[in-house]
Amino acid sequence: MKKLKPTNDYVFKKIFGSIDSEDITREFIKCATGLEFEDINLDTTPILEKDLIDKKTGILDVKIVADKINNIDIEMQVVKSEHIAERILFYWSKMYNKTIRKGYGYERGQKKICVLIADFKLSNLTEVDKFCTRWKIMEENYTKLNFTDKLYIVIIELEKIKDIKETKNKELLNWCKFIKNPEEMEGEEMKNKYIRKAKEKLDEINQNEEERRLAEIRERTIRDEMAIRDSGYIDGKNDGIEIGKKEGIKEGEKKGKIEGKKEGILETKKEIIKQMLKYNMSIENIVKITNLSKSEIEKIM
Repeated sequence: MKKLKPTNDYVFKKIFGSIDSEDITREFIKCATGLEFEDINLDTTPILEKDLIDKKTGILDVKIVADKINNIDIEMQVVKSEHIAERILFYWSKMYNKTIRKGYGYERGQKKICVLIADFKLSNLTEVDKFCTRWKIMEENYTKLNFTDKLYIVIIELEKIKDIKETKNKELLNWCKFIKNPEEMEGEEMKNKYIRKAKEKLDEINQNEEERRLAEIRERTIRDEMAIRDSGYIDGKNDGIEIGKKEGIKEGEKKGKIEGKKEGILETKKEIIKQMLKYNMSIENIVKITNLSKSEIEKIM
């Protein structure tokens, strides 16, 4: 039986965002941000099945209020995006704006911390050899002077951990190894009692038939989304076509096999067609978008 991993955002939420997960999450936050909090209040809003197939919802993020005035959002992200930096800033600004009620001054704004765990390398951080980067607003010549403590963004790139030999934050590295490949954890890596507790929660999820079913629904949704993104077709628009082109070019250069590329494109189109049919799109429009014939599309139906 395939073992579920915390890189599945539903599984991640169940481990770090459920009742009785406060001590696990507090320890992870300390390792990821360098900040310690006494009181951790988790948003344990129930996850409905419909939430698992809605890629736009943020309900699968782990939302925390720490020491009553620090708002923290932890996101597990496996779908690669070319504009992830802009998206993080957008989410941070929405979180920050919510803390300033109408009629109150700007001084009421509360600190917002965004932690992004990406199961890929960010294209704009390729020159950075650290697997965890922390971002604040600094003056270019006075880098030790923080303009405001209201903005704090932490980015963790799981794909970089395999290249890390030495790090000052070994505990965070062990957390990342657990999130990426929990079954490969052993010896000293499992010394942290909070990681062991997180592993126990993961084992419980793996042994629960209903939890596995829900996690697998989420995995299928993510696979469908990635297929649509790779094709350049997003929500009935061609907003993602440049992403699809860039990824396709990189993959084509890497493999250097024209036939394999053609076959891959065809398989991707099949996945897209299934999604289009799911949303009752007409065959005529599908023909225009995919450049496949009506008969080819009917074979997929």
